[in-house]
Amino acid sequence: MAGARGGTARRTNNLTADAKARKKELLELLPALLGPMSRIATRLQDHDLLASITLSSKQLRKLRPLAFVAVVNSVLTSAARTDVAAELSKQGLKPATLKPLRDALTAFQQAQPATRQTINERVVAGAALEDLVDDLMDEVRQLDADMKAFKLLNRPLYNGYQQARKLVDTGGKSSSPEQPK
Repeated sequence: MAGARGGTARRTNNLTADAKARKKELLELLPALLGPMSRIATRLQDHDLLASITLSSKQLRKLRPLAFVAVVNSVLTSAARTDVAAELSKQGLKPATLKPLRDALTAFQQAQPATRQTINERVVAGAALEDLVDDLMDEVRQLDADMKAFKLLNRPLYNGYQQARKLVDTGGKSSSPEQPK
């Protein structure tokens, strides 16, 4: 059963790689805004702004996706403040110049749910598979009970069934096969 579900994990590989590429792109663009904004925050003596934009690239890389999106949104919101936007414009960072950063954030946000949705679908499919296996095992247990009558009716058939139903424990706990319950 693990092998059946393991095959679906490959489907998320491309989605995860896409999300990582989008995050990498965002991490490459973000310092172009953070550097000037830290100088502006210092000049404006805005300690709240300075605190919100002084995360190092290492700290940014370690953030989980939702926290990372929140930080980048906060930085872009701060960049849109009137006093900050005026200072950024003096350095050539106008709203149109920041569009690639906004686009990269949007692409990253869109890449995130695709991976989570695929993983969720895999979990749901795995749960359904487990339910099917449980139902099948119930049927096999009922067959085991019904086959006990063949001890009297057809002993060779019963012995063949018992042999086919032997479970081999490959966990190394015991060297003798288990009999079905």
